[in-house]
Order: sequence, then C-alpha cells, then structure tokens
Amino acid sequence: MTAEPEILLLPEPWRFNPPGDLRILDVRSVDELVTHEHAWNQLLLDSTVASPMTSYAQISAFMETQIKEAESWLCLFAYERDQLIGVLPLIAARSIGALGFRLLLMKTPFDSMHTGSVDCLTLPGREELIEIFTNYLSRMPRTWPLIRIREIPEQSPTMVQLAKPDKRLAAIAFQSSAENYIEVPSDLTVFHARLSSKFKGQLRRGLKKLQEFPDLRFLCREESRSVHENMRRFEVVENAGWKGRESTSIKAMPANARFCQLAAERYAAAGWMEWNFIEGDGTTIGAHYAVRVRRTIYLLKIGYDERYSAFTPGNVLIEKAVEHASAAGDVDEINFVADCEWHRHWAMKRRELHDVIILPNIPLVSAWLARFMGSDTGSKLVDRLRKREEAAA
Repeated sequence: MTAEPEILLLPEPWRFNPPGDLRILDVRSVDELVTHEHAWNQLLLDSTVASPMTSYAQISAFMETQIKEAESWLCLFAYERDQLIGVLPLIAARSIGALGFRLLLMKTPFDSMHTGSVDCLTLPGREELIEIFTNYLSRMPRTWPLIRIREIPEQSPTMVQLAKPDKRLAAIAFQSSAENYIEVPSDLTVFHARLSSKFKGQLRRGLKKLQEFPDLRFLCREESRSVHENMRRFEVVENAGWKGRESTSIKAMPANARFCQLAAERYAAAGWMEWNFIEGDGTTIGAHYAVRVRRTIYLLKIGYDERYSAFTPGNVLIEKAVEHASAAGDVDEINFVADCEWHRHWAMKRRELHDVIILPNIPLVSAWLARFMGSDTGSKLVDRLRKREEAAA
C-alpha cells in the first residue's frame, strides 16, 4: 500500500503583539483574501517593486488553483491603523517532526510555469515588516518555520532588509537566476540600433510575409473583447506550438487554464491586463498574455501558431509591442520574467535574481546553520536541493 501524504495543517492563528500601531492578520481563505483586494492593489502601486507576481490577482488565483492536496497556505497582512503596509503569502510545503516539535518548511508561491519572484510586499522604507512577519511565525506552537523565497531582485524588500546592519534575520541569500528586459526608448532608432543587422533582416522578412494576408491586424492592448474571449484565443494559439505537442500548454492542463483565467479577470478589474495579438489568414497567429503595472509591462506568456513559424510571428509581435509602448510613452521597460537564450537577439538587459532562506529562530542553532549554509558545502547542498525541486516540477 502507498502511504497517504501528511496533510500540513496549520494551527489556528495564535496570539501575537506587534510593535506600535501594527495589526497582523492571518488569512487562510480565498473569500477573506478578496476583502483586502483594493488595499492590496494600492500597496502594490506604492511599493518599490510593483511586480504582478506579488499582486492580489496572481496570489489569490494561485492559492485558489495551485495548492497541492497535502499543502496548506496562509497570507499575512500588516495594517498600520487603517492602511495596509505589508503582505506576505506563504505555503506550508513540508514538515519534519521529532519529540513533539517540527521543522516546518514554508515557501512563497513559486511555480516555474506561473509564479516566481514572490517576496514580502511592503511600502518603501518598511522592509522591517519581513522580520515582524517572521516573528509572528516563530510563535507558532512547537514549530520552527524555515522560509524559502525564490528568485527576487536586489531591490526586493527582503533583500533590502538583509543588507541593513541592524537586521535580526538569520538568513542566507545567493544569486540563483535572472530576468531579462527591454528598455523602451522614446526614439525607436535607439532601440533598433541595438539589434544586429541579421536579426533586423529576419524581422523585415517576417513582417513582409505576414503583410501578404489581406486581413492582417496587429492588436496591441486589445480591449474590445471580453477577458474570456481573449483568454480563449490565447489558449488556442499557444496550444498550436511546441507547448501543445508536449502537453505543457495552458489548454492542456485544466488547473493551469483556471489559474490564468482567474488571474486575467482580476488583473483586468484593476486595469492592468494587457493582450497583444497578430491576427490574419482567418486565425490568431501570435499572442501575448501580459500585465502593465505603473511603467512596466510584464510579458508573462507568449504563444504563436507554428504553422506560421517561417514568418517569425513571435519576434514580430515583440517588435510591435515595443513600438506601441514607445508611441504611448507610458512604459519604461518590457520585462520577460525569465532568462532564455533567444532573448539574446533583442540585446536585452539583465537583472540578477536571488534565492533567500530565512532560518528558524533557534538560539545558537540558527547562527550555526547560517554559517554552514553560506559555506561552499552548504551552497552545494542548496544547489542539489534546487535541482531536485526543478526535476520534480
């Protein structure tokens, strides 16, 4: 017989006295998350790193559709009087117990297909909230929480707090990956000057072939159709490529389709959802599922119909998105939220991302663990664990 996985039940919220005028709320249901939606959206706009990965739309959709059967989740909110100033979403992923105590492995939401770079979200200058949140968690009865945060930029709140000389977090951080982005200039000649002559030639030839279709249309920031209709068109065109053949497309996995639909609806309600399409030959040839927050477009998903691959529709649509953003004058960068070899054609800039492990507050033991995990041996162990996680995903 196969043993049933242990269900990681979290205890009921426990007593905690935060400093000053702070209130810490421990939320465990999607219905309760929605009551913080508007305050959460405003906090995101006011934060230093306004990534959609830490938004209500992304996190609530993730918690609703992507939590595994044996996992539990909570979302911590910090209010100062009536203002929301911090949010930390966490998943209880694994437990190791002995003698009535347990080491609880927790993580911010992460999935290589959907969600990364989820950190504590705070107002600028309030990065110490990560320590207050971890202090709350450390009061969990008979439990030592260890928190894993994946792929966050240098200016993310936890990284900022770790750089402070008076920090009290027992934690290690290490460079783990990167994200690439295109700077959007007001003068497109600057953008095109970065590209190689060979690549510009490919773009011109692809566009010329596409223009042979009399019904060709480039739709940037498409808003005339419903979210449901644009999602349907995106799913179809993404499934018409290699993701469809390998059954990794949104359309091939119902839980992922539900996640993307919910997130898109919630982004659209905030005014952040952005769809780009190439349509012609009576069909959708290429599409972008993207989010625009403040002056950054996050290109979360790309799809194109491989029957038209000779026309390089994926690259042509990226060029059109850059041109449209430049003309609109309201975008500084297009973030590709990944580091892929094909990005090199676009002469993108690179932003390093870091993993952080926040250790439980155990006298003497935490300091030793921090030293060990920062050593060469510890770094190799963390790297092996990371590769094992990626292989399992």
